[in-house]
Amino acid sequence: MARINKFGMLATVGTVVLAGGLAWAQKARVSPRRPIPVNQSASPAESLAPMATSLSAMSATGTIQFNANNPGSAVAGGSATVKWTITGGASGNTWTLSVYANSTTFSGCSTVPASAVGVSCSSASHTGSAATSTCESGGPFALPTTAPGQEVASGNEGNTNSHTYTIVLNYQLTDAWDFIANASCPLTVTYTVNAP
Repeated sequence: MARINKFGMLATVGTVVLAGGLAWAQKARVSPRRPIPVNQSASPAESLAPMATSLSAMSATGTIQFNANNPGSAVAGGSATVKWTITGGASGNTWTLSVYANSTTFSGCSTVPASAVGVSCSSASHTGSAATSTCESGGPFALPTTAPGQEVASGNEGNTNSHTYTIVLNYQLTDAWDFIANASCPLTVTYTVNAP
């Protein structure tokens, strides 16, 4: 006897929702770990000091759809794109991008654990020649449920110029017979950039 379930995940910055067999992510929380510095008037000696690193314009977008019909197998979904800009970085500083779920199960669908969702980095790119960006090898990684989460990409901040980083993440669901979806089951996903 075949069973057909549809799971989808819509990532705009991080909520995953199961809805009548559909899971999608809406509105993910984005939490940059770098405060934006306040510019104050500087003396000539201070103006020669390196600029403080700031992180801005972080966003995450994408629609992820799972069409599950073979419990026990991994069902490929879509991808989410996470993008941000670092200004005033230092060539020796490494940035990291991590992701985690804010709950151990989909809300309202306690039989579907967040750890059934797998995430992997498929591409990492950046603007400017002084910066670097790379995907973490391995994966897909089970979506953890505690901060700071699973590191999925990292790179070098480059120099004091502005560099924009674009990371594409793929999601999958390991389906199981006991995953029962209700009308609407959200799961919030948080992306965190750490740029020292």
